[in-house]
Amino acid sequence: MSKKVMLLGNGGHAKVIADMIAHTDEFTLAGFLDSNIETYSLNNDLIFDNMDNIHLYSDCKFVIAIGNNKIRKIIVEKYNLDETQFVSVIATSAYVASNAKIGIGTVVMPNAIINEDAVIGNHAIINSGAIIEHDNIIEDFVHISPGATLSGTVHVKAFTHIGTNATVIPNINIGKQCTIGAGSVVIKDIPDNVVAVGNPTRIIKTIN
Repeated sequence: MSKKVMLLGNGGHAKVIADMIAHTDEFTLAGFLDSNIETYSLNNDLIFDNMDNIHLYSDCKFVIAIGNNKIRKIIVEKYNLDETQFVSVIATSAYVASNAKIGIGTVVMPNAIINEDAVIGNHAIINSGAIIEHDNIIEDFVHISPGATLSGTVHVKAFTHIGTNATVIPNINIGKQCTIGAGSVVIKDIPDNVVAVGNPTRIIKTIN
């Protein structure tokens, strides 16, 4: 019997996850909870409700369908949700090696590749067409954007966002709460709390 899933978020990212769920027999989409939804409604058998009513849906599992890394963390803490209440959703077109590990609440989007011995943390996003090569470590609340390529043995720390079509060469460490710009090429380690862009990347800003 498929598990009922409520998506926390109702934007473009949630649309993609909803479509992923529609193509799997493991889950059934129950609806959407979002702070922008003021009152309960029912449309085509899907529930739309305010996120503050999350306690009413204890019979459902949850996925935080919001791209912003910090907001996903805030939601987990604000509503005191534990790991048993979340599921990970993997698109049917994605490839995940049999010995890769995927954390709770993580989504792996269409045509993404996660290769051997990669470890993906909790509430991460591996977006459409991203490549996570062998032995990568992707920590909690990371977002790997569409088309990004992380070569072997890359370590990305928590809350970092790797931009669209960025490339990271092997054996690189990228710090916590960083932003790597779209199309960037990372050829050396990146410290915590910075914005780095370009080919090769250069640090242009420190994040408080």
